[in-house]
Amino acid sequence: MKVSAKTIKEDLARCKSYYMRGEDLRTLGSLASGLKGFLTVKLAASEKAEIETMFRESFSFIGKLPRAVKFMPKGAPYLKGQEEKLLKLVTILYGKVHQDMERETQEQMRTRKLKIDQLILKGQKHLEEGNLLEAQRSFREAVANRVDEDGLFPMLALKLQEKGHFKASLEYLKGAIEVSPENSRAYDLLRTSLDKLGELEPGLKILADVKKKSGESPYLQETMAWALAKSGQWSQALAEAEQALAANPELDLAAKVKREAQGHLKA
Repeated sequence: MKVSAKTIKEDLARCKSYYMRGEDLRTLGSLASGLKGFLTVKLAASEKAEIETMFRESFSFIGKLPRAVKFMPKGAPYLKGQEEKLLKLVTILYGKVHQDMERETQEQMRTRKLKIDQLILKGQKHLEEGNLLEAQRSFREAVANRVDEDGLFPMLALKLQEKGHFKASLEYLKGAIEVSPENSRAYDLLRTSLDKLGELEPGLKILADVKKKSGESPYLQETMAWALAKSGQWSQALAEAEQALAANPELDLAAKVKREAQGHLKA
């Protein structure tokens, strides 16, 4: 974009807007952009005077930006004719604020992950004590704090399975399939819970809900075929098994269900 008085004014208008919204880094970035433009173009006297007035206002923001004040407590006044030095100053300040924000983000992430770990340990302790209700409270809070910890779902499901709480594991298995529909382990765990429960309807509902939300998946269709076959719905089981095998011919369970379904339908 060609630099002009108009583009510099736009940069400084954005600077003010970002300041009003409390966005420290963008405030400094827009100010730096305005200074760069000012140094690369020759302006008419009237335009230059107007922009210098805008610079004075923009630099007054520095002393009011919470993050910037950490590194420049007294702020930085606009000095006419010193734009090159001021650009260096703002660029350095931008870098420091950016690093500060990244450091804070890392600290927040560590704090969050630590909280999740503590909640899992707390829930495990309740499980060991036979208190499923309190264990579930801790596990659900851990899930509420997750951001990208997709492995949390199958982990919690397995902990519940190990203590014989197969029905309670289903909500985490649904989460596991929703966030990672291609994770075959989640389906293995789901089949284990359904087998132990002796109930197939909860599993079929989970699979149908995920299918509606996330679409087809060969592992989902394979497990759907398995559950339908276990409930004696052979024609539907065959259809799901064939679709699963069309997407992934290496699915042994789907192939087994297909053979069984074909045998029952021919009988």
